[in-house]
Amino acid sequence: PGMAGGPQVMMGPGGPPHFSQQAMPPQAGPFPGMPPQGAGLPQGGYYQPCGGCAGGCMPGPTMSVFVEVSPEIQPTFQRQQDGTFALGVPPLRIRLTTTCAPQLAQEPGLTPFKPYEEFYVEMPEVSRVVFNPWAGMPPGNTVTAQTRKRGAVMEVSPQVTLDAKLKANSPFGTLVLEDVQVAGDTGMQQKIGETPLNYQLKVEGMLSVAKGTGNMGSNRLEVDLMFSFSASLGAVAGVAPMMGHH
Repeated sequence: PGMAGGPQVMMGPGGPPHFSQQAMPPQAGPFPGMPPQGAGLPQGGYYQPCGGCAGGCMPGPTMSVFVEVSPEIQPTFQRQQDGTFALGVPPLRIRLTTTCAPQLAQEPGLTPFKPYEEFYVEMPEVSRVVFNPWAGMPPGNTVTAQTRKRGAVMEVSPQVTLDAKLKANSPFGTLVLEDVQVAGDTGMQQKIGETPLNYQLKVEGMLSVAKGTGNMGSNRLEVDLMFSFSASLGAVAGVAPMMGHH
């Protein structure tokens, strides 16, 4: 269940400096150093601003940019001693892969292009959730959480026209706990049912170009990401917990 990957390790101060996390609802402005202006994208994720030249000069080159967001989520699901269920959602590991055609030439003074970046997103509301279906907690046996991330993808000369596209992957899965009964006389274990937990991490994103906000007056391609997590407990088999049941 879940997506494969190594252990979750929180990123220290050496991580990507130009990503910041915002709680929901989003704040009025992005993180320091990135002015809030920036042209939005029409539906579909395409952005084609005009060239940066004024007057009758020749238009600059057009660069195709493809940004893919690949999250990794490894939730845990277990039965506690009192019979309730515990869900744990460690920090999400987010991979950002960017490809350009033609290749982006490094320009002096501009932030170096990074084809691959990794950062972590925390969702404290669901870092640990206890499900007690017999007490109706949480309501509807469902939990949700949302958070935003915004960051700079790359900087380009104002003469470059960007045709940028974004693909955001949304992982989902089911974790299953088996209910096992042990026969008192033989000690044999027998499966009497199972309890499923369905989860989904929906990722939505938008690219935009903030003109003149990068180093040396460059244009900055920015990405705005929304992460929405939901988990629901399925039909519960077996007996009610001993504690708190009437």
